[in-house]
Amino acid sequence: MSDKVVYPKFRWYMFIALCLATATNAVSLIAPTTLIGPIANTLGASLGEVVGATMGTFNFFGAIACIAGGWLLDRFGIVKVWGTCLLLMIIGSVLMPFFGDTILGLGVLRSIQAIGGGPIMGSSVRIAAEWFPNHERGLVTGVQGVAMGLGIAFSFMISPVIFEATGNWAMTLACLSFVGIIALILTIIAGFGPKAPQLEAREIPAAGSESAFKLAIKQPATWMVVGCVIFASWIYQGFNDIVPSYIAIAPPVGLGMGPVTAGSYMSIVQIAAMIGAILSGFVVEKVFGGRSKPVLVIAFIAFAVFIFAIKFEAVTAGGSVLLGDLVLAGLFLSVLMPVSNAFIAKNYPENVTGRLGGLAQGINMFAGTVGVSAGATALHMTGMYQMPINIIVFVAIIGCILAFGLNAPKVFATKQG
Repeated sequence: MSDKVVYPKFRWYMFIALCLATATNAVSLIAPTTLIGPIANTLGASLGEVVGATMGTFNFFGAIACIAGGWLLDRFGIVKVWGTCLLLMIIGSVLMPFFGDTILGLGVLRSIQAIGGGPIMGSSVRIAAEWFPNHERGLVTGVQGVAMGLGIAFSFMISPVIFEATGNWAMTLACLSFVGIIALILTIIAGFGPKAPQLEAREIPAAGSESAFKLAIKQPATWMVVGCVIFASWIYQGFNDIVPSYIAIAPPVGLGMGPVTAGSYMSIVQIAAMIGAILSGFVVEKVFGGRSKPVLVIAFIAFAVFIFAIKFEAVTAGGSVLLGDLVLAGLFLSVLMPVSNAFIAKNYPENVTGRLGGLAQGINMFAGTVGVSAGATALHMTGMYQMPINIIVFVAIIGCILAFGLNAPKVFATKQG
């Protein structure tokens, strides 16, 4: 076997396909949020019922599918799984005008979309490990988060436009299937392209994927990195749920800057977060010599410091100081997920990265829900934002402690470049 793996330029095509598939999931996920009112009016349902049928159902089934999808990715490969997943999302969208006229029908179609989207969210680790050399894997895992953000932003912009043109929320959701159709075409073309390079054998007992996976889940580092992903998701959801309202709501509960200012500040933070996610791979490779541990330790603790700072008047008294603090918090927050995923892609056998990535991403979807619930409960009980902020800080510190355990498993030694 060759001492050097040659990675074809076709890997960048797979990179683009990953971005489009991820954007499809993002568009499917967020599209109903601007249409909750019209949906509720049409179905004669409450806003809560519609939110549960559209968003609660999607998140629940998406998390389960993400975990199960990891096994499918390792068993059947990227192209077959993506093709099936994109078809499910397209079908779920196209059938909205025909079967989405009841809460049950709407929930079932959203479940179908979520089952299609889940495995795609767990596939960046597999793509990175299968198609890219070690020093490029952080870029791949980072850009998936950016693609998710851009897909959400695109959906926010285009959904109201289509609704204004059609006057029908179900037709609006059906029209958005064009994003999935483009991604499906790219996936089909990928099936006729070159195969992923043959990765070098890793020095593990019994080279079969099943034995490698069993060995992987016995490694302490595996559960440390899964924990990092879980707590990163928790604080990400908590940050985006708590901070905007904290900025907008009048004193003494909030800062009283109003929803327009809150929206503007958080939009700038999201742009900074996208930049941070893209740069995360570069920072790991060029600044820290390919080591994920110090990056995660610094990012968790720095985020905790900057988010804790928004409780103090020295930071909140000036708008520019507060915005700068939030931008720094967003930058450090944005590197947590891609760097954690890159650790899996770089240190585990390619034939188990789908399951490990799916496991981490699936659990983190549940963790995000827990994070939002914890913050909402603390806010309800205290009537103030101090405790929800404290919870986010505490969780970030736990993540920092777990990051100290990210030592590459020696049992999966590799000669890859």
